Amino acid sequence: MSGDQTGMDVEDAPEPHRLVVTAAIDLLRERRLGEITFDDVRAASGIPETQLRQAFENEDALVEAVVHAQVAGVLAVQKPLLDEVRSLADLQAWRDKLVEDNLISGGAGGCPIGSLIGELAGRHDRGHRALVAGFAAWESLLAAAFRRIQERGELDPGADPEKIATAIMGALQGGFLLARTTRDPGQLATVLDVSLEHLRVHSHR
Repeated sequence: MSGDQTGMDVEDAPEPHRLVVTAAIDLLRERRLGEITFDDVRAASGIPETQLRQAFENEDALVEAVVHAQVAGVLAVQKPLLDEVRSLADLQAWRDKLVEDNLISGGAGGCPIGSLIGELAGRHDRGHRALVAGFAAWESLLAAAFRRIQERGELDPGADPEKIATAIMGALQGGFLLARTTRDPGQLATVLDVSLEHLRVHSHR
C-alpha cells in the first residue's frame, strides 16, 4: 500500500480500510497502540485476513493509518475553533472549549494524539512521522491565531507567534497528561490559565 493510501481520510477510504482503522481506534480505549495486532483488528472489524493484508502490508502501515485518523479527528475539531481566534477573548473561548471537553471525560480522555507520543517515539517510524506532521499542523493553526491577535494590537509586536504556539502546545499537552494521570480536569484548566495569563501580562495595549 502506498503512503498516500495509508494517509487517506478514513471517511473517504475503501470500506475494508475504514473498518479496520475504526476497529483499531476503538481498541485504543482498552490497550496501547503497540499492543494491537492484525489478529485483534481482524476479529474486531470482521474483515477477512486476505482483505486486511491487501489494505495494509504490515502492522507499521496500520499504525500509520491509525495515527493519520487520530490527527485528522483532532484537526477537524481544532481548525474551525482556532480559525475564529482573532483576540485574547477568542483565545479564552478556545481554552474554555478544551477544558469543557476534558471535564466531560473526567480528565481521562487526554489528547488523542498526545497519548501516542510515548508509544511511537523511537518505534513505528511511519506512525511517528505522521504524528510529528500532525503536531506541526496543530501548531501552525495556533501560530496563525497568535499572528491575528498580534495584528489586532493585543500582542507585543516583537513576540514570535511560532515560539508562542510551541510553548502553548507544550503546556496543553502537559495539562492533558496531568489531567489524565490525576483524573482531575482542573489540572488542564490551571496549566492553560497560567499560560494565557502570561500572554495577557505581556500583551501590547
